[in-house]
Amino acid sequence: MTAISSEFATYVRDVHGVVSDPELRSLGISKDQRERLVTNGLLVPLLPGVYRLASSPESLEGWCRAISLADERAAITGRAAGKLAGLRRMGISAEIEVRVPHFVNTLSAPHIRLRRCNILDPNHVVLRADGIRVVSPARLAFDLGADLPDLDLESVIEQLLDRGSCTMRDLHDMAHRMYHHARPGAKRFVRVIQSRPAWLKPADSHLEVVLFDALRRAGIRGLVRQHEIRLPDGVVVHPDIAVPELMWAIEVDHVTWHGGRVDAQLDKSRDRRLRHIGWQIDRVTDHEIASQLQRVTAELVAIHRTHLRAS
Repeated sequence: MTAISSEFATYVRDVHGVVSDPELRSLGISKDQRERLVTNGLLVPLLPGVYRLASSPESLEGWCRAISLADERAAITGRAAGKLAGLRRMGISAEIEVRVPHFVNTLSAPHIRLRRCNILDPNHVVLRADGIRVVSPARLAFDLGADLPDLDLESVIEQLLDRGSCTMRDLHDMAHRMYHHARPGAKRFVRVIQSRPAWLKPADSHLEVVLFDALRRAGIRGLVRQHEIRLPDGVVVHPDIAVPELMWAIEVDHVTWHGGRVDAQLDKSRDRRLRHIGWQIDRVTDHEIASQLQRVTAELVAIHRTHLRAS
């Protein structure tokens, strides 16, 4: 067999173009046929016993599946796992970080970085439908403590909480299980989760986390994320940031979310209804936070002082 059958092509299409020797055999491809496919350039060896269909482009998912097929003890972690999960603040990295026990030496490629740890409980690993093994959301947050600064790690944790991927209890349990003062990122992870009250509602954008942190550092007390306010008609709203004691809230307008006329009209209508029951709403844009954080923070601190004097 020197050509690719339709059954084979259909199978690899759904698994990022990457297959293992056992999968090839299950598809009726013998060892001799596989060797001819490799010789003819139709299959490209990636790792021992794992191949990529030449017509399938290289991808992060493809390599992660290859790693998962090459060693069943391996699980993708770090920025690569974050990218697979669609997490923010992952940046650019040419390496795929792989969590393995200390004694594993089966995976070798220039862009694979092994992160060795003998603690990898079964509930720390998730098997995706495409055959890629990744660490669990809580374990990923712990592992990212070695890669991200505090604010970025906080932002990623907020995203995981907002999605419902894990809970604060999961994160605290992970810290209890994994913490060791010499383990990379452990101190940062513990520091970040201990600084976050369990009752605090998650922020749904990184820039909300940035602004909240800037206001907190500027000395504003009583800040709450996603505070629940019930309007007279029963509608419940959740401003991005609020100081409930002062009935003051801050909304972060995202250009891609609030740029349309209909959205703007709804926001203004809601603001008027909030003012009717005594709340003041101040709005800032994500662009302002990203490019003029110091100015925006100073303006909001001045407004806060005005509210304090009036209260």
